[in-house]
Amino acid sequence: MNRLRLYRAGIWALTAPLPKQRRKALRHRMRAGLDNRRVLAADLLVLSRAKSGRTWLRAILSRLYQQRYGLAEQQLLEYDNFHRQAGEIPVVAMTHGHYLDRLAGHSRHGKRLKSMPVVFLLRDPRDIAVSEYFQSTRRASAYKRELYEVDDGASMFAFVMRSPLGLPAICDYLNFWHRELDEWHRVYRLFYETLRADTEAELTRLLGFLGQSFSASEIAAAVEFTSFAALKRKERDNYFHNSRLQAANVEDPDSYKVRRGKVGGYRDYFDDAELERIDAFVAERLDEDLVGRFFSAD
Repeated sequence: MNRLRLYRAGIWALTAPLPKQRRKALRHRMRAGLDNRRVLAADLLVLSRAKSGRTWLRAILSRLYQQRYGLAEQQLLEYDNFHRQAGEIPVVAMTHGHYLDRLAGHSRHGKRLKSMPVVFLLRDPRDIAVSEYFQSTRRASAYKRELYEVDDGASMFAFVMRSPLGLPAICDYLNFWHRELDEWHRVYRLFYETLRADTEAELTRLLGFLGQSFSASEIAAAVEFTSFAALKRKERDNYFHNSRLQAANVEDPDSYKVRRGKVGGYRDYFDDAELERIDAFVAERLDEDLVGRFFSAD
């Protein structure tokens, strides 16, 4: 277990005796405070809503650094673990940004935060919502399910449309950060769909933004090593010995972290009437710039 998971386990233990609403509020604040302290000490920030492809990006970056610096391949990039093995590798804070807006508004810390290189990873909210449903019902711990008010009896459609982890929250999150980051200095908007469509080309552009030079052969090898088929096999075999890429139930394909990765895959789970309501909601709720981006591929 890495240090962050130990700290989070400590937060869970300390707050467990408290009444439900009190412990939930404290857990949110304490986890956010822990994450934000790490952000300020990092060299690079990767910001994303959950279920946007962050684990895949983490695996790709891990493989690039493993090849370049001769690191063991059965490990994943976790904040400063690679940096401690090779000082040239940046400290990478990957966060969902809880309370990060408050940090950005801080008189002293905000200036530091807004000058950092930021990769904002975005994905179609409709695919995020379905992936979040499977995460919440197949993988999430009881602690996480309580923290995010997961309703065990909700249908997938009800979860997507009304859950605290569903489309309203996802769209609001993307809207806020899409606008907020316009005021920051060094931001790369990395769209999951673009990364899926031409992984090597988009990865090359991302690395250029980060000022990191990798050869075409290094990039191609990293992409092959982290293909969805390859990562699914590694997850099944617990190759990384890391809960980020470990199936909750190897017999249940929907319990895998690497589940499908299909662009527009949400359409496979709903009837025509439900799809019409989902699409209409997102078209109405989501920022116009992002609607144009995600609906143009439909």
